[in-house]
Amino acid sequence: MTAIIYSCSEKQKIGKTAIAADAFKIVTPIDQVVTKNGIEIKFQSFDKKDFELLEFVVSGTYGTTVIKPQLDQDQLAIHIPEVISQHAGIIEWKLIAGETTLERGSFKLLPNIKQLKTVENYVGPRSIISNERDYTMLVSIPADSLDNMLPDQTVVQMSKQFKGDITTTTKKIQSGFAWQRIPAPLTTGRLITGSTLQQISSKELVVDIFPDIAVPFKITKSSNHNYADGNEIIILQTDQIKDSHGNIMTDGTLVTFFIKDDHDNSWQTTANTVNGYAFAKALHPQAPSTWTVKGVINGMVESPELNITFKSIIDKIPFSFSENKTVTIGPLTSYLGQLVPDGIPVQLKIDGSEIILKTHNGIATYTFDTKIIEPNTYDIQIKTLGLTTTKFIELK
Repeated sequence: MTAIIYSCSEKQKIGKTAIAADAFKIVTPIDQVVTKNGIEIKFQSFDKKDFELLEFVVSGTYGTTVIKPQLDQDQLAIHIPEVISQHAGIIEWKLIAGETTLERGSFKLLPNIKQLKTVENYVGPRSIISNERDYTMLVSIPADSLDNMLPDQTVVQMSKQFKGDITTTTKKIQSGFAWQRIPAPLTTGRLITGSTLQQISSKELVVDIFPDIAVPFKITKSSNHNYADGNEIIILQTDQIKDSHGNIMTDGTLVTFFIKDDHDNSWQTTANTVNGYAFAKALHPQAPSTWTVKGVINGMVESPELNITFKSIIDKIPFSFSENKTVTIGPLTSYLGQLVPDGIPVQLKIDGSEIILKTHNGIATYTFDTKIIEPNTYDIQIKTLGLTTTKFIELK
């Protein structure tokens, strides 16, 4: 085979040069390890007068490059630069003269498994639930000193540690990485993972194991007394909330206490768990009533209902009416004979009108103005602390 090379001179004269097929012969490159020094390819035979017409085309992982052979002290050679030689993969090459291919072939650049750089580890999810369904996955990607992934079947040691128990599993690299699925332990804690290859180790990665869905729990109450004085604090408390495997629920789990009384009033209070317990506070009612309380962890579980009964602190409502048209309710005393707290509401109903008073030192008073309400005899209804009584007064 003869290559015909056309060239243009400065005077626009067209000429052609014939190159014999065996005039140029390179030492065929073989599979080799990546290097940062480039690759030297020498010629077995060459023609000094025509070598400048040659081009060496290299195609690899990062594209195609055209390289001109260089003559140095009667030795013709091709230098593949380090930008190509340091990346593992298949290198395809051809030696051309003009449009004619003189030689072609390919060789592999292999990762250097004797010079390792790092083992990159990835794990996720980084938090899982303590049950038979959940799991996390550990992925290891080792690389050589030039950042090339290692060949398939390279062995990686993948390890996990949980509560002092260390387990190591041997995995083989496929497509550049090794992976392992790690089932969730049935107890909460921190799962530590890592990988090693020869003398190279990965960084430590941690997975947090959280409790599963809580199981039903009970609630109790704590208070100094069960009187409806509108002053005492009652504490609502859960027992220790756990999941089905006995794991204590995570601190900060929100528990909502829904409260409903026998007067069809509803409200709620919340608390966050600490060591599995939740404590919420509520104020005693001002009137005798029965509460129905239920603790709920939203979307998970609820407690059985707890009934709490509050008794009245008074048996009757002291009442007096003076000649200066003043109604006096009280003194109102509590279960120990002490005065009720200031601010207890007292409701008066007279002639279709409603008047709300507040106690001070256990007493509430109201003086009628006959310019507003006509002198007459009236029934006055008095309601406070859950009791209701009706009295007769005469306004003059």
